[in-house]
Amino acid sequence: MRGKIDCFLACGDVRGIMPLVETLRNSRTVHDINLIMTAGQDETSGGVPEGCMVMTADSVVGSATIREMAARATAEYVMFLTKPVSVSLGMAATERLLRVADDSDAAMVYSDHWTVEHGERRPHPVIDYQEGSVRDDFDFGSLLLINTALLHRYAEEAAPAADYRYAGLYDLRLYLSRVGKLFHINEYLYTEEETDTRASGVRQFDYVNPANRDVQIEMEHAVTAHLDAIGVLIDTHDYACPDFGEQDFPVEASVIIPVRNRVRTILDAVESATRQKASFDYNVIVVDNHSTDGTTEALAAMAGGDARIIHIIPERTDLGIGGCWNMAVNDERCGRFAVQLDSDDLYSSENTLQTIVDAFRKQRAAMVVGAYRMCDFRLNTLPPGLIAHNEWTDENGPNNALRINGLGAPRAFFTPLLRQIQFPNTSYGEDYALGLIFSRRYRIGRIYDELYLCRRWEGNSDAALSIEKVNANNVYKDRLRTLEISARRRMLQGKADIQADSSLHRFFNRQLERWDDARQRYRELQRVETKELQGDTFALVAQWNPARMVSTGASIDRSAVEARPCFLCEKNRPAVQIKKVIDARFELLVNPFPILPMHFTIPLRSHRPQSIADCYAEIYRLLDEYPDLTVFYNGPKCGASAPDHAHLQAGTTGVLPLQHDWQRLSRNLAPVAVCGDTEGIWLVADYPCAALAIRTASAEAGVRMFRDVLRALPLRDGESEPMMNIVSWRSGGEYISVVMPRRKHRPDCYSADGDARFVVSPGALDMAGLIITPREEDFRRLTPEVAVGILREVSLTESETDAVVERIKTAVGASYGGNGNSSAEAGAASADAGLSPVLGDGVPEVQVGIVSGRRIVFTLNAPYTAKGETIEGGQVVEFSEGGILWNGNQYRQLTFTPQSADASFSLSDVTIGVNFHWERKETQVFRGTLRLVVEADNIVAINTLPVEDYLVSVISSEMKATSSVEFLKAHAVISRSWLLAQMDKRRRLKDGQNSFFSFIKKDDELIRWYDREDHTIFDVCADDHCQRYQGITRADNSSVAAAVKATCGQILVYGNEICDARFSKCCGGVTEEFQYCWEDTPKPYLLSVKDCDADGHDFCNTADREILSQVLNDYDCETPDFYRWRVDYTQEELSELVNGNMKDDLGGIVDLVPVERGKSGRISRLKIVGTKKTVIIGKELEIRRTLSRTHLYSSAFEVQRHDIAGGVPQRFTLNGAGWGHGVGLCQIGAAVMGARGYKYDSILLHYYSGAEIRKVY
Repeated sequence: MRGKIDCFLACGDVRGIMPLVETLRNSRTVHDINLIMTAGQDETSGGVPEGCMVMTADSVVGSATIREMAARATAEYVMFLTKPVSVSLGMAATERLLRVADDSDAAMVYSDHWTVEHGERRPHPVIDYQEGSVRDDFDFGSLLLINTALLHRYAEEAAPAADYRYAGLYDLRLYLSRVGKLFHINEYLYTEEETDTRASGVRQFDYVNPANRDVQIEMEHAVTAHLDAIGVLIDTHDYACPDFGEQDFPVEASVIIPVRNRVRTILDAVESATRQKASFDYNVIVVDNHSTDGTTEALAAMAGGDARIIHIIPERTDLGIGGCWNMAVNDERCGRFAVQLDSDDLYSSENTLQTIVDAFRKQRAAMVVGAYRMCDFRLNTLPPGLIAHNEWTDENGPNNALRINGLGAPRAFFTPLLRQIQFPNTSYGEDYALGLIFSRRYRIGRIYDELYLCRRWEGNSDAALSIEKVNANNVYKDRLRTLEISARRRMLQGKADIQADSSLHRFFNRQLERWDDARQRYRELQRVETKELQGDTFALVAQWNPARMVSTGASIDRSAVEARPCFLCEKNRPAVQIKKVIDARFELLVNPFPILPMHFTIPLRSHRPQSIADCYAEIYRLLDEYPDLTVFYNGPKCGASAPDHAHLQAGTTGVLPLQHDWQRLSRNLAPVAVCGDTEGIWLVADYPCAALAIRTASAEAGVRMFRDVLRALPLRDGESEPMMNIVSWRSGGEYISVVMPRRKHRPDCYSADGDARFVVSPGALDMAGLIITPREEDFRRLTPEVAVGILREVSLTESETDAVVERIKTAVGASYGGNGNSSAEAGAASADAGLSPVLGDGVPEVQVGIVSGRRIVFTLNAPYTAKGETIEGGQVVEFSEGGILWNGNQYRQLTFTPQSADASFSLSDVTIGVNFHWERKETQVFRGTLRLVVEADNIVAINTLPVEDYLVSVISSEMKATSSVEFLKAHAVISRSWLLAQMDKRRRLKDGQNSFFSFIKKDDELIRWYDREDHTIFDVCADDHCQRYQGITRADNSSVAAAVKATCGQILVYGNEICDARFSKCCGGVTEEFQYCWEDTPKPYLLSVKDCDADGHDFCNTADREILSQVLNDYDCETPDFYRWRVDYTQEELSELVNGNMKDDLGGIVDLVPVERGKSGRISRLKIVGTKKTVIIGKELEIRRTLSRTHLYSSAFEVQRHDIAGGVPQRFTLNGAGWGHGVGLCQIGAAVMGARGYKYDSILLHYYSGAEIRKVY
């Protein structure tokens, strides 16, 4: 332990510090002692102690001081006395500090201590440091022991960018908390003289004192940088705007007053609330938490004379202030906005409530905080006076909020959000907790004018808390900040919140809280039994739902309907049923007899018979407002249990079999009247009943097309409109509305006798494939044949459907640009032509870069022509004087054109697996044209050939003949799609469109991605960086040729875009999203997908050698790890790899810290912490290249550090998942799917969300 500590002591008075210096001089642990003095300080006062050095500093806690300490420190640890106070060390204190620092491997240690106040020694315990202990007034005591190596790292990495006068030490300890532990020793190791003897209630407002503004600005800058470094910085530009109309409320605002035993002040507080002048109705909710001092009686008397006062006495006896708030806001009488008023306090004026409510709407805020003045019981101002929290800014307020201990008062909340979040049931920090949570996603409005009087009087304040109470409070608020940091990190990583942040969800949940019967039926729905009814071309689902008998068994004849009150009219609804006003015509109700997990009824606000003419346009408005809903319509005799009142229904989208199978169905739509490829009317083929699909990106066009359909449907005698059901939903930017015309209300089996009877009364959801059976016996006996028969019986017949189609074609053909199939073909051709200029007439040709070098050797295996001559046999070209030297002549480029279709050429020394672990050279044979061009002092060999021939070679190189046919077809489609997308991208880049840099480079950051934009003179290269192309060397796979031929011209498209159909060897269980591997332009069809079957088993988690051999050719089989893998490095190995690959000197590698991960867990930004330098690298391929001699299998890994010595690990373990970038199709997963019998279109649509397969030539 000898000489392990360099001491740096803040010195205000040499005589006062002499006892500490003497102790340190006599300790064998101490190496050097430095006294930190100000420039004007008299160093001769008492003389500088022997053996001490003087360090002059303007500020003990400034950045310059920290840097100077780092420059002077040579021992393993630095002892820093942060305040010029008298300190005496306990017995063996330095030895104990040193021992704990070493044993804990901490970045910094601190301890409990004694304080001397007014001559009296008192214990001063401190608290443990948490991740959320980011407030700048955290009490470490005045004596710190810091790891010198980390101090040096800070000086090299962070300190150069920091130039703080006040926040230097704060910035240092935030840094230390990022790279190590701040360890608390629960032992009293020293005694210090306390110089700040103000009460805790006075000190807590230092951060809002205008005199400290410069200090606070620096502290805010430091914490903002820290939050950014740990990945939790909130960007307020991403805030959501609250929907203030999401629910109805009895009043606009409620003043909330929790109280216990405040008979002296409560009546003043309530009167302050009731005197408010406002343009809206409000009430005052007082939650009386079992007062025993007369408060209850006083409130009861006051409430008796004013109906606005609501006096609540909870049944529970365990409520804190937060629990009392929850009682108030969950009460059905609570208003739209809940506004705070503590039982000791007063509103400053009679306009406070109006001002707050106005601020919600003006600032589009979910929470509003005002300014308050501290005063005594006689309203005399107390220091610090007005507390306005001017430190808050719209841009950075939610980040700086983590540094400070309060947000201000009065606080007001948008009630639906407050009900969703709920207060913690505490009596301290409960409001701060809510402020942090609200500020995560929503704007907090601020009012800087005085609104509120915070009265301090004997017995009611926190003005002089004990150290134990102060610590308990700080531990709790630090814990709140720790939770908030974790929550923000999850949010910014894109992880789902446990509570859906949706006004519709909040409305739904509020209704279930209030309506016991409805809540019970939704619970029962979660347990209903379902079964699949697999038909020849379509799978229906049966649901046994006894609660639906009320609808299925309803009589809808005229006399029955007239005899009962309309249950959709507001006057006849249950009192507990709440409504959400949608617009001037419609409102939304929770359906109390659900079929779907969320099920709504949307009635017209006036009582009018069911009519689609009143409702259809509303479908599009609903889908615009709530794109996650499916909206459906039951005609008066097609499932509507309230035919006397016009209404729609809506519910959870994606549940219906029609939607599940839409991707397949949409590929076989028969055009009726279409315009282009994305808008028009189609007949849905392969569906159990008649169905017409209206697809459009425009609501107006959708309404026009529906009118065309409506006019073509048969209208039966005595009916007000054609019989029909409609199911509509959104898919990306497209509206899909499926109209199912009918001819019968109920099937014959509904009223049959005995075993022939099935009580099934089809509505829109039944017609969409979800058959509702209220009776168990029907559910058990229902077969696919019976279910399909029911749908066909009530639907139009085939001949009736054909007649409808012809009427639509005749009526609207001209306005849609033609009719029938010729229109569709013209539209498709137009759409395909619009996809890309690479799609001309016939099969396009691709240019493939094969090899480059200063000398290329090749053989023409059959006659070729070049420069007007016919050539055959061995050839050599060399780079010379900027051109190509061939046969003694120099050319800028050469083209060798084959004279027959089967002519080939051989290229020597073609490298496969460039920079991969299987890299090797071989001679390869190619068909097509050979072009030689000069690029950057090299000759490049380019092969031009038809795309379909190229694909046979590519897929033969990638796959074995034993691969399943469906897997090969899937691969043919994605290889073709990817290739055409790259060819299109290259042409657009060449034309100057959409150009961008594929890297971001700074002194401490290198973000680079590798893509086809690197290829400027050919479309794709022949190696794995694009697609592995080896000519006809391995193109003898007849199964591949058959798969390519079977899918000739088929590609994946999304809207009018060719899909950039990426694929990799093994996703590791979850596919990645495009933007985490390449440019920051997310692609809607390359979303993260859980690559598993219905039982949750990952497709790519297989050891089946037969399946693996389909994807892993012989040289790939040399790599046994793909689903899960592990790599171990020594410090020497890793530092050599990193420094060598980066061509930089980071020194030893201290840590590998993921800064950003994609949805699959792949790291897209990695911080490499070295002893000399820290850099951030990305994206995934750059990370893989940096951490391996060739390529790490993937960037989806976790880092373990071992044998840490002096803060530097001696070994690293990377535990990883997957092989490759993981975007798009997982080859091993797809091979497993093919082996299990999945069709190629199912495989493709599993990996490419929302895409469709289209034949383009």
